[in-house]
Amino acid sequence: MSVARGPRRGIVLSRLPRRGYVIREKYLRRFRTLARQLSDAPLDPDTTFDGLLHMGEDGNEIWVEASLSEPEKRFTIVHELVHARRQRAGEDLDDDLLEEPIVELETIARVGRRTLSRMPSGMTLAVLHDYLTRRGRDDPETPRGLRAVYERIWTLLGMRGRRVEGAVATLAAHRRPAGVRRSRGR
Repeated sequence: MSVARGPRRGIVLSRLPRRGYVIREKYLRRFRTLARQLSDAPLDPDTTFDGLLHMGEDGNEIWVEASLSEPEKRFTIVHELVHARRQRAGEDLDDDLLEEPIVELETIARVGRRTLSRMPSGMTLAVLHDYLTRRGRDDPETPRGLRAVYERIWTLLGMRGRRVEGAVATLAAHRRPAGVRRSRGR
């Protein structure tokens, strides 16, 4: 995992955690009740999951909806790894209405254009990818590139002009203590 230290930035984890995760294909859409029990987020009754992340002492697992196409499965795995990166870095927010769009946009920046173009709404996703990464000039796997991507994410979310760290600190009024993990759905 890439770690950068700066005078005002603290530690920024930019690389996705790729080792130590077991990926399992499940029919999550059949088990909506189970999925709701695994997530601590309040969910709408019509919510479906394409993927779930579970980080814990027993191991780390990513469950992916088995009926998805291969590009959608790859996207979902990266989405769940972004949740893991944000949790490990202490960046995740209690406000799921803000957290999910942030994770989704970071995922779009990290997934390759070829995979994005093979997904539903692929052209739109590819355009978003190009905007977020400045056509690949900003690599989200590096601390500098990830900060640049987040500046664009905040612009898209209407929070332009705020520093990423400052905006996260302001919005995360009730962050979980370090080391406390939770399962997430997509």
